Amino acid sequence: MNDPGVFTEPCAICRVRKAVRWCDYVIRYDRSIIFLRDYKKFVEANEHPRDETCDLPLCEKCTHEQNKADLCPHHYKLQQKTELPADLKKAQLRAKMKIAQEILNS
Repeated sequence: MNDPGVFTEPCAICRVRKAVRWCDYVIRYDRSIIFLRDYKKFVEANEHPRDETCDLPLCEKCTHEQNKADLCPHHYKLQQKTELPADLKKAQLRAKMKIAQEILNS
């Protein structure tokens, strides 16, 4: 939810322009499964993860959009570092193909 009416402070990065977005980078994952005897209640309780996001207020110019998410400059740089170099991507692909083949053969 990026309703511009909720922003009262300027952008945390430039501190000049009006903030219109929050940083969507997940800083804490909460994937704790809640066990319930009723399957319907189980699905309802676990369908919306309660992950914590950065939520740094950002203006349009300081926002980096990636995969439909708004990222602050700090988390955008961090996200860029998660990409494997080409030689490691090839090794990763070979490993994934081997795993898939083992699953198909079992």
